[in-house]
Amino acid sequence: MISAKLKKGLVFVLVVIAGIIAALVLYFYQFFYQTDQFLPGVAIATVPVGGQDRYEVASDIEAHFDRLYQTPVNFYFREFSYSTTMGEICKKASIDKVIDEIWEQEQERGIRSKLLNLDGARVIAYAPPIEYNQAVLEKLAEEWNQHIGQPPVDPQLEVDRDLGLIVVPGKEGKQVNIAATWDTMPTQWSAWEELKIPIVVDQVYPSISEEDLKVMGELSSAITWYNSGEIDRTHNLVRAASAINGQVVNPGEVFSFNKTVGARSFETGYRDAMVIVSGRFEPGVGGGICQVSSTLYNSVLKADLEIVERHNHALAVAYIPVGLDATVSWGIQDFRFKNNTDHPIYIRTNTGGGQLTVTIYGHLSNKKRIELTSVVDKVIPFQEIRQEDLTLNPGEEKIDQKGFPGYVARSFKLVYDENGNVAQRTQLATDHYRPLHTLIYTGPVLDIPINGDDDDTGTPIGDQIFPPHEEPDPSSETDTTDQGPPLESGEGNE
Repeated sequence: MISAKLKKGLVFVLVVIAGIIAALVLYFYQFFYQTDQFLPGVAIATVPVGGQDRYEVASDIEAHFDRLYQTPVNFYFREFSYSTTMGEICKKASIDKVIDEIWEQEQERGIRSKLLNLDGARVIAYAPPIEYNQAVLEKLAEEWNQHIGQPPVDPQLEVDRDLGLIVVPGKEGKQVNIAATWDTMPTQWSAWEELKIPIVVDQVYPSISEEDLKVMGELSSAITWYNSGEIDRTHNLVRAASAINGQVVNPGEVFSFNKTVGARSFETGYRDAMVIVSGRFEPGVGGGICQVSSTLYNSVLKADLEIVERHNHALAVAYIPVGLDATVSWGIQDFRFKNNTDHPIYIRTNTGGGQLTVTIYGHLSNKKRIELTSVVDKVIPFQEIRQEDLTLNPGEEKIDQKGFPGYVARSFKLVYDENGNVAQRTQLATDHYRPLHTLIYTGPVLDIPINGDDDDTGTPIGDQIFPPHEEPDPSSETDTTDQGPPLESGEGNE
């Protein structure tokens, strides 16, 4: 009898306990997961939000971020310093996104952690990530390098009248390492009074060592001539030659003429001179630099380096034999070659007295005797074109441009062995050059009555194309040291 009562009482107690547990589970489930309020102790970027509705904390968080944006940031390197604020170097945080992401993290927090912190004694801190503005960082790096950075100076090869080839020592440089500098910056939002960040500066070394230059000798040299009386063209030529002077091309590296010389414009210091435009010579910015690229091309060929990109002119030019020129045009045509040796090479240019010299130095184990030749396979005659010009007097003529023929030419590279015999003969290219037609402007033709009829004005002569000039048969083969200019004067694409 007593045993039955105990069983009933035990069952009752168990039912009550189960009910209490169920109620507690329901209560805490609703408290933890069915509410829009942050639990006690939760803080967003050091702002306490426990007990507050997730949809009502935005204003407080936004006000706090506005204060964070004003945090002073001082970057420094020795005596140099640069002051800014977090708001100037960071992207603005989306407050709603920040709250939503932290709410999701809070929902995933363990039940044990939540139960043990019902009184909010422990701070559950959530720190939103900082997103820096990359464009601002790059601009800062450029500005800091102007004050802190110092480009390295490569050692130079110079020719001394008494000592011969000498090495002028180089100098190490400095460059701001923006990535390493930013690694010391905070990655999450917090509260700071001020941030002091050291600027990381790396040593930058010359692209070639003095020891490399000391073992170098002349591999090849090429010379072309120019009219120093053409002031603007000479200015452009000297400027481009200076740009490639002292350039080092390491093994396997590709040299780009356009990349090295840069854009040709008035802003970069170039002037108007004759260039080839649509098959005729006209003034254009940078006229003259094609002579530099063509002379470099010949020196590169004689050093037996690998040609990557080369283009011939549309018209033949005076300063180099047909088939051995190399035209360039910014953004369109480039001259590029690869250092296919196992040692660095060094480019040295010299201008003066109407002479442009491009010399390539390298390890003398790569020196070879190489000659360049070209063959004119076809001469394309030019024509005489006449156009009426009403500004001229009747019977008056004015030559606008003198013509010269076009050509089809092949170029070759001859490599000699130690005994002076041709060991290898390689065709480089077959090039086509258009003729430049003679253009003559003529005055208007007088109206002469025929058979006394005043009404018959006759037939005026319009634009006429006269028979082509006959040209002599080309020689079979011409060496670059003997062949004269194919025309009186002219210039390449630039």
